[in-house]
Amino acid sequence: MSERQLDIADMQCWVFRMAQSKWNISSGDCAALFKKYDILSFISECYDILHLNGYACVLHDVETLLKNRGVIV
Repeated sequence: MSERQLDIADMQCWVFRMAQSKWNISSGDCAALFKKYDILSFISECYDILHLNGYACVLHDVETLLKNRGVIV
């Protein structure tokens, strides 16, 4: 695994854990939500822009993406 891939995985893990905590949902429910809306791919594909901000900003972007798709967390 390249250093970039490790950095992406790190961001995905942190954002997942932050979402789970902020939204007060189980890891299973959070994983289902991330899978249904392809959040990990969003983070991976947009990493070059997302990594310029802190993880809290990335989580905000994820929440905006979900809101635009009709999901209330």
